[in-house]
Amino acid sequence: MSSAGAGASPVAFVLGANGLIGNAICRELGAEGYTVVPAARDAEALSELAELLRASGVDCPRTFAFDATDDDALASAIDTVAAEHGLSVAVNNVGRGHQPTQLARMELDEFDAVMAVTFRSVAVAMRAELRALAEATGPRAIVNVASSAGTGAAPGMSAYVAAKHAVIGLTRTAAIDEARTGIRVNAVAPGPIESGPIMAKDASVRTTVGGYVPLGRMGLADEVAAAVRWLASPAASYVTGAVLPVDGGKSA
Repeated sequence: MSSAGAGASPVAFVLGANGLIGNAICRELGAEGYTVVPAARDAEALSELAELLRASGVDCPRTFAFDATDDDALASAIDTVAAEHGLSVAVNNVGRGHQPTQLARMELDEFDAVMAVTFRSVAVAMRAELRALAEATGPRAIVNVASSAGTGAAPGMSAYVAAKHAVIGLTRTAAIDEARTGIRVNAVAPGPIESGPIMAKDASVRTTVGGYVPLGRMGLADEVAAAVRWLASPAASYVTGAVLPVDGGKSA
């Protein structure tokens, strides 16, 4: 398994690259000098993202389109990135929400589907990423995109909350397990962010939601990406097992 040679740009694999947060993470890492390899389910959206990255001067040698719950495709993509380009950083930004439903009334199929995307795919990805990073040299890091729901609770969101709690537990445990290898594992925990389904809502809804945040507004995808970039970088070389809130003070 190869790694980036001397003087080569560090390589970042971004799982869940589509959507506002995923796009922002790719752009932020690209601007920081990383070679970016995006992966997501929508091949057309990935192609558009790759064109945008390349147009801005970012090295984006390829993309991977697959469903995050496809274990073989996910592991194969990570192995391929490591073998062909080397791997320095992996970002896991996947999740599936659900309509607010009390656990007693939630269908188990829906519960399982949320857990499969939001937690299990992260575990499968990390398993392959850690193996690849173990054979790489230089600074190495994994950053998981969790949620403020993973540090508390939200009414009616039992499956999503449980899955994000699990991602945080996995992050902290892997950080301890890998500490002596030099592989750092951290997470960001975004609060209300202007991305995903809420962007389809009227602006007044976003204003109302932001009003509950101490800073008085919803966060931006770029602000999540900036936190991911810092945790991935050598500037955070003494940080592992951390869960960084990006929530405008909500968790305080």
